[in-house]
Amino acid sequence: MTIPEPREATAPPSVKPLPPEAYVRMTLVLRVGLGLSLAILIGSLGAYIMTHPGATSGSVLSANPILGYLSFPGLGSGLASGSVEAFLTLGLVVLVATPLVRVLSGFYYFRQGGERTMTAITLAVLGMLLFGLLVIGPWVR
Repeated sequence: MTIPEPREATAPPSVKPLPPEAYVRMTLVLRVGLGLSLAILIGSLGAYIMTHPGATSGSVLSANPILGYLSFPGLGSGLASGSVEAFLTLGLVVLVATPLVRVLSGFYYFRQGGERTMTAITLAVLGMLLFGLLVIGPWVR
């Protein structure tokens, strides 16, 4: 009895592999978003500590200093006035937006590559992220 030789796995001819630059760009989105968010958060946290030297973690959490900046008009006016709390909020917004942008870029590249299954999965992930942010988030708050 002979054992058949294993065949090399090949992708169906209709599926094109994603170009390497797609993976590089999607990775770059995560790195730049995380780096930018950390820079904003570390800088604004340092400024907050310098402007509120007597603040304790309990007093800061009970006062919730970013609450007034959780809307776009509030964040915009806070950033325009140079509010440290608005910059803390901006750092958090960039941190939350980073995976959304990554998922959107994945959706774009999978759609361009003709990968229907991955496009559908990425679209489902995007839907879950948006549902969590726009429906469950405000409900919990």
